[in-house]
Amino acid sequence: MPELPPLAWGLILAALVVGILAGHFGWGRRWPALRKFNADYLTGLDYLVSEQPDRALDTFLKLIDANADTLETHFALGALYRRRGEVDRAIRIHRSLLAREGLAPEHREQALLALAQDHLRAGLLDRAEGLFQQVCEVGRLRATALDALRGIYERQHDWAQALDMHRRLASAGAPPPRAVAAHYACELATLALDRGEIAEARRLLRQARSETGGFARAAILRAQIAEREAQPELAARLLKWAVVMAPQVLEDELPHLLRLVDGDARDGLLAELVARAQSRDFIELKRLVFAALAARLAHAEPLRGPLEQVFSRDPALHTVWQAAGPAPFERIASELAALLALAERYRCGECGFAGRKFYWQCPGCHSWDSFEAYATVKLH
Repeated sequence: MPELPPLAWGLILAALVVGILAGHFGWGRRWPALRKFNADYLTGLDYLVSEQPDRALDTFLKLIDANADTLETHFALGALYRRRGEVDRAIRIHRSLLAREGLAPEHREQALLALAQDHLRAGLLDRAEGLFQQVCEVGRLRATALDALRGIYERQHDWAQALDMHRRLASAGAPPPRAVAAHYACELATLALDRGEIAEARRLLRQARSETGGFARAAILRAQIAEREAQPELAARLLKWAVVMAPQVLEDELPHLLRLVDGDARDGLLAELVARAQSRDFIELKRLVFAALAARLAHAEPLRGPLEQVFSRDPALHTVWQAAGPAPFERIASELAALLALAERYRCGECGFAGRKFYWQCPGCHSWDSFEAYATVKLH
């Protein structure tokens, strides 16, 4: 027997429930119209199971006008079509519902939201945006529509609109995490910096910090402003704080931080970072070592001990170290740095998206703050 798709099994189960209830309560004897409805419904199921989805859909759409009790079934059917990627069929169902005369306001709102979700799934962002905005004009599903609009504006990198939706969601009592609003403000601050609008960038970074205290991304951008204004000591303090608060940015920001520090103070800074990493765990120390290798810092005295410690405990690095024999330590470190330069340096903890560049927002699943350092040495 061929394996049936989940949609078919779900509808067959629904048909069985209807049949059992009809038989138990004698619905077919009492209401002949219901008996006809059951027959039409089973005909639609037969078309679906026999892989004639268009004929099945035509049958189900006729039932919209035949019986008001089929509305929730059609909403469920439309959602299933959308999840399966059969968006055209979902759109037909929801448009048919909206075209029905006498549709109750709550059902019209539900159908409008479903149609917006269909267009969003199809990638028709402009049409989806307009429909979601219509849903926002009424109350019951407003928060759902606002959050969908926020997602659309994120995808379009319209950060000002996304921030506005975040605020409206907060007013509606359903705000996303405040760190998301802080990221929107930082995105806008980055654009302001690119335009040379320093005062506007400062204002936006203050806004980001007001959303959530201890925000490393805002500190990194503030350090860029300090560096532009010839304040290297302030920039270094800000970057040092940022890499402590968000160690996942260490590999990108360590070289930048060390450029801001005088030569005599570099060893002291590195020794402080090493002590902090060792006080946490081996993963933190390994992250610092990989950042040092990428920055070509294997020769730095405060890092020699940690490098040897990580080389001895990490299986892949230990193999390389042993295979090198009496080769100078600096040459081994240089070869490992070359390998790390080609490695996937970061990975999203939500969806597994991996790459060499750090993102505050994952390009794969669009989640914020999900990227972690994931540099590994792959031996071939």
